[in-house]
Amino acid sequence: MIYIHIPFCRKKCLYCDFYSVTDSLLYDAYTKALIKEIESVKGTKTDTVYIGGGTPTAIGDFLIKIVDAVNENLILSDDCEFTVEANPGTVNLEILSKLKKRGVNRISLGAQSFNDNELLSLGRIHNSEQIFESCDLIKKAGFTNFSLDLMLATPHQNMGSLSYSLECIKKINPPHVSAYSLIVEEGTPFYDMELALPDEDEERDMYYYTENTLKALGLYRYEISNFARPGFESRHNTGYWKDKEYIGLGAGAHSYYNGARYSNAPDVCAYINGEGRKVEFTPISEKERKLELFMLGLRMSDGVEYNGEFPERVNPLIEKGLLEIVAGRLRLTKRGTDCANLVFMEFLND
Repeated sequence: MIYIHIPFCRKKCLYCDFYSVTDSLLYDAYTKALIKEIESVKGTKTDTVYIGGGTPTAIGDFLIKIVDAVNENLILSDDCEFTVEANPGTVNLEILSKLKKRGVNRISLGAQSFNDNELLSLGRIHNSEQIFESCDLIKKAGFTNFSLDLMLATPHQNMGSLSYSLECIKKINPPHVSAYSLIVEEGTPFYDMELALPDEDEERDMYYYTENTLKALGLYRYEISNFARPGFESRHNTGYWKDKEYIGLGAGAHSYYNGARYSNAPDVCAYINGEGRKVEFTPISEKERKLELFMLGLRMSDGVEYNGEFPERVNPLIEKGLLEIVAGRLRLTKRGTDCANLVFMEFLND
């Protein structure tokens, strides 16, 4: 698994805590530095590549140079899932066609909402019309595998506006949707603002309404926040939840391999200067790895294979009705899904 981080956006969203900057003058130098790091892992075999951000499509033809470097230096499997993140208003038929021609076969589009007032309150640069336009372009470029992001429990959102967004998704008919609740993170503009957010009960109602609506469209929940038609599940993200090793390239990117975690410093200028690469090294014990496998694997609808490990953590959660064992697999109950973070915390390292 390969992840490549493009830390550039045209505008920083009010809720976003991912590392990104808005200085377009750095595109060229960053691309050259990133290609050097890609060359440093030349010959690596992978069955998934994911280019995320930031907004990869915001950098235009510099993105094409990065994709070319991937194809020239990495060994991609015949069925490699090659995803590029995009945002409405940053794609055109030319760039999408170039990506498709070079082996990119999946687009993840950050729609978030089809309500223009909600988009404005989130600090997004696009409107609902541009979402439809971008999806049309994605289809015209030949992509049959694409995903839409939908945010729940955002400022001023209600069941009516959510229903409208889901009706719009129905019209577009994507094979995959990521629907996740807003989390107000420290260090973001939202953290210091008074926000009119739905309460916990409303948020829970929104989640299940979304799940049921998407299920009626043939998109089944395979992970807490992800829904897909059979065969269109994100193989890259599923790899994370199944504790597969991965290499992260780019400023702020994280890696996990050979029993340890590594990370590049979230500093574009340092990265361009050849500094801040793999600056953090954290070895992981076998117990930590197994606990993390449980924490990540329980996000999946089918849970994790269970052979009686960690009974001191698992049994109390079963007794509380938060976990269940079905056909030898441990998984969240409906009640456990409602308070999944509390369950996950039981598997955090001591």
